[in-house]
Amino acid sequence: MDERQRIEQAIAAQESLRATVGDEVVDETISMLREKLAALEAPEQQRKLVTILFADVAGFTPVSETMDPEVVADTMNALWQRVDAAIVAQGGTIDKHMGDGVMALWGVDEAREDDPERAIRAALEMQAELATFREAQALPLAMRVGIHTGPALLGGVGTAGEFSAMGDAVNLASRLEGAAPTGAVLISHDTYRHVRGIFDVQVQAPVALKGKAQPVRTY
Repeated sequence: MDERQRIEQAIAAQESLRATVGDEVVDETISMLREKLAALEAPEQQRKLVTILFADVAGFTPVSETMDPEVVADTMNALWQRVDAAIVAQGGTIDKHMGDGVMALWGVDEAREDDPERAIRAALEMQAELATFREAQALPLAMRVGIHTGPALLGGVGTAGEFSAMGDAVNLASRLEGAAPTGAVLISHDTYRHVRGIFDVQVQAPVALKGKAQPVRTY
């Protein structure tokens, strides 16, 4: 019997004790056992070169304060369907949604030489989709996008083993999104090196970002 089977048997045994020791004690013990089980089942961590995209929708929070919560949810869900489709169509993996933002990855399952190009094409399509949505909904929305290519640790995060990417590359991509003008796509030099000559880019003044000793070259 392996460790996973032993934990599952222990959970089943605890369930049978509810009538004897009470729900509170059983629930606490089962919660601890499930955390151990999740840790066993968490994906193995791997270090890979990935392209990371962060995007954030600006302008919706002030408007949403005057809307019914169900309308807010329906509106955001409709927008994310468009945005997510643009990411998936370019081979990206949606890592997570965070309020008005989304994080996506390229190079998770299969690394491609054109992953940085795919990420930028997704970002441009996301901006186009937002523009169409903004006009149709008559909402003052805009999007900022930041993209960086670099090594990241991929695997389970926390006791629940949620799959995600970690590391300095992720932090840099997130800070590029925060530094991007609304309506724009801001990429790092490490991403630019992979797409030089493919897109029309404008060289930006180096940006001072938190956690970086030197200003970061951006485009």
